[in-house]
Amino acid sequence: MTQLGHFAYFGKKVFPYQEEVIVFTKKLLRVQIGCWGLFYLFLMLYTLNKWEKPVYGFWVANIYVITYALAVYVNAGWLIPKFYQANKKSRYYFYSVIFLALLMITRMEVEHLLLLPLHLQFYNWSLAHFTFVLITNVLAFLFGALLKVAIDHIMLLRKQEEMRHQQLTAELNLLKAQVQPHFLFNTLNNIYYLAYTKNERTPEVVARLSDIMRYFVDEAPKDRVPLSAEISFLKNYIELEQIRMLHQASVRFDQNGVDGMLMIPPMLLIPLVENIFKHGIDKVMTENLVTISLHRENGYLVFQACNTVHSAIQTVKSGVGLTNLRKRLALLFGNDFTLETKNGSDHFTALLKFPVA
Repeated sequence: MTQLGHFAYFGKKVFPYQEEVIVFTKKLLRVQIGCWGLFYLFLMLYTLNKWEKPVYGFWVANIYVITYALAVYVNAGWLIPKFYQANKKSRYYFYSVIFLALLMITRMEVEHLLLLPLHLQFYNWSLAHFTFVLITNVLAFLFGALLKVAIDHIMLLRKQEEMRHQQLTAELNLLKAQVQPHFLFNTLNNIYYLAYTKNERTPEVVARLSDIMRYFVDEAPKDRVPLSAEISFLKNYIELEQIRMLHQASVRFDQNGVDGMLMIPPMLLIPLVENIFKHGIDKVMTENLVTISLHRENGYLVFQACNTVHSAIQTVKSGVGLTNLRKRLALLFGNDFTLETKNGSDHFTALLKFPVA
């Protein structure tokens, strides 16, 4: 691989597993090739029109581009990584001086052999010739250092962004996983209660739990699931909770024509429904009204759960489910979501609103 290609791809050694970084380094390589191509084109146009014989312009453009590219990429792709960044700065300065001296001598000799007829005084190892070669080569050498610093900084930012993404993903998965044991604990309590009372509906509850477990295994690990699967999951949960109640609650579930194929993050709606049955309604009262509505509004999915509050339950609590839900929403949508709860005198309302494609 050429010095240009090797330097442009040094980022792959940092993140060989990241396809995004590989794509970025390829773009970086194309940008560098494009910049050098434009520089060569402009220089060629200038030199070909400067002298009567085009051959001299051709040699000038090629000599300049080759020596400048060597100065840039030997410094950026070899000297700095191998010596300066390895804390061998004395060696870096020593080899840099040797390299620049050899590059200058080589360039001056080539220009002397090929361009002397063009300008007898300038290309005849004169002081002006030496000064021009020294200044331009040193500037190209320093540009190589700036290029290395700039690309290292960009790659560092991308690495930090990737680490933040991995950290957020891990935290999001942890919060998602916390929902499952929390939910299963409550469901197993229901089954235990039914088995203890020898309720004939115990097999039905176990079957519904099996459906819910299948949802955990097949759907919950995904980033997005169909809304219809989430709704089915909610209904199974409501049925499980209804079984253990002395008097079943009156549950109204309005979907208002929402497209069931709409893709949403899994396990976002269940904490609001779970909060109703765990902290809201009184399971021994005869009148428990639950209203759940779901609709789409201006690019957002709006989910609202409302339940009556009896005097025996003075304040509806917001358990760990809602706390985890708020954290998940922040990780998924930043500040672009709404999660509100309102504890009235005779009812409790929870509102969730988040963007959907």
